[in-house]
Amino acid sequence: MKLRVQHEDGLIEILTLDGHCEIIEGTTLDRIRSDRGIEHFFTKDGHYDGWGSGLSKESGAHADEIVSAMEQKREFDLD
Repeated sequence: MKLRVQHEDGLIEILTLDGHCEIIEGTTLDRIRSDRGIEHFFTKDGHYDGWGSGLSKESGAHADEIVSAMEQKREFDLD
């Protein structure tokens, strides 16, 4: 599936999602995680945050710690 997304600066990007996907709501960022371990992050107002990262399923708890730290950093950067 192809998904057309927009960054906060207006840039349009096309994401290719295949297989099953999971939607995860975070504190400051939401994300779509594919069954291949790729995550795409979105702001609360729906803009694409501009990057995806590969995280293995085996590192689920560790991945959640990483995402939490990134969200905290983003909150700090916005202040």
